[in-house]
Parts: sequence; C-alpha cells; structure tokens
Amino acid sequence: MTYLGYQASSLKAYLATPEDLLATFHKLKDIGYRHLQLQWIARSIALEYTAEVLQATGLTCIGTQDGYADIRNDLDYYVNMNKLWGSKSLCISTIPEEQMTREGLIDFAAEMDRIAQILGEQGISLTFHPTAPNFRLVNGRSAVDTVMELFPKEIGLTFCIFHAVRAGLDPIALLERYSGRIEICHFKDSAVLPDGKEYLVPVGQGQIDWLIIFDACHRTGVRWGLAEQESWQKDAFVCAKEAFDYISGCGITPP
Repeated sequence: MTYLGYQASSLKAYLATPEDLLATFHKLKDIGYRHLQLQWIARSIALEYTAEVLQATGLTCIGTQDGYADIRNDLDYYVNMNKLWGSKSLCISTIPEEQMTREGLIDFAAEMDRIAQILGEQGISLTFHPTAPNFRLVNGRSAVDTVMELFPKEIGLTFCIFHAVRAGLDPIALLERYSGRIEICHFKDSAVLPDGKEYLVPVGQGQIDWLIIFDACHRTGVRWGLAEQESWQKDAFVCAKEAFDYISGCGITPP
C-alpha cells in the first residue's frame, strides 16, 4: 500500500527563517499532509528548532535528502539531523557529472557503501535519488543500473517519476525492475504551456499518466508517494493542495 506525503524541498523559498518554517508546516498540516521528506531547510535554522516545529505541528519526518558532496563532506551533521528529526532514512541525490564514467561510478558506489555502513550503525538507511542525466549510458549501460548493481542491497532507490520520464524511460518498467528497493517515490509533473516552455505543475495537471503509475506503486511495494513541485505558476501552497486533492482522490492517501 502506497501512502501520500510531501517532499518539503518543493518549498525552499518558504523554509528560510524560523517563522517561515513554522508557518509552512502549519499550512501543510492544514492541507492534509502528515508525513514529510525534509530538504533545503536553511542551515541558519537550528536542527533542534525544526524538531520542535515537527512536534508542535504533529508532522512526521519520514526521511531527509541532500546532495552527494554536502552529505559526504559533513556526514556527522546529517546523522545528527536525522536523529533529532526522528528520521530513519537519508537520501543522496544525483551522481556528480564528473563521476559519470565507468571508473567514476565504481568510486561513487564505493563511497555510498562507506556512508551506508556509517549510517547503518546509527539505525539510518541510505537511498539514492537519480536525476535525468544519471540515466545516460556509460559504457553502453545506464549509469543508474550500474550503480544499483554495485550498491549493496541495503541501499535503496528514491525514485522520481518526473526524472525518469524526462530521460525518456518507462517509469513503470523501472518500478518493476527495482521492486523491493523503492520505499519513497516522488510524484512530480510538468506541462508545456502556451509560451512553448515546460513548467512544473501540480500532479495530475501535466503530461504524465498517473493512474497507471499509482497502480504500479501499490503493486511494487512503494511505501511513500511524495508530492513535489519546486517551481510554480501560481501560489505554491495552492499547488500543494491541488496535488494533495488529486493524489488522494486517486486512492493514495495519508495513513
């Protein structure tokens, strides 16, 4: 059964001050969200304060996410973050472009394994979030497939539907290929507007056929489907509500 949550990176502009953070979490709670993956909360906001806001608003942090270099270079900070926020899952996003070679992928996988072992000692699991460029072929094979094979099975995949579609791939085939290793799936949508440019839109208002994806998420054991939208053509919280209404209306609801 897949449950609905929210990827807070969608609201980076509203996570810059303690006052903004509190107001943002209250708004998400009022919309109906209960579970968040947290990213891009300003470092000037004390980790302890965010923990207090989570408790005050009754929201649950199901995981955190950030870039490879940020986490590798300051791992103790992220361990402390996850402990304070009650998270049991840390996600590293994107293979750096300079490591998109066969040797680079081997080094990336080895470093991910090292990080996973340190996190595991603290009761925190590690997952990997590829972006569209990571699906490129390296030595004739998708870089994502290469690193997922090199990773120990304990490293999961945080899978974004939008990035798979942008890379020209079938997201359902990928959900099936990595069934059992995907606990979190990001639901993000886009549309081409009259000016000819592609924009992010609330889930259900773009080009992706979500009903078959929702079914595949249930079928392949995805636990969390997180609405995500980092840029908007209208109020960001209106977008968050429209995504919530559409996804929950399709049967994926908060637990």
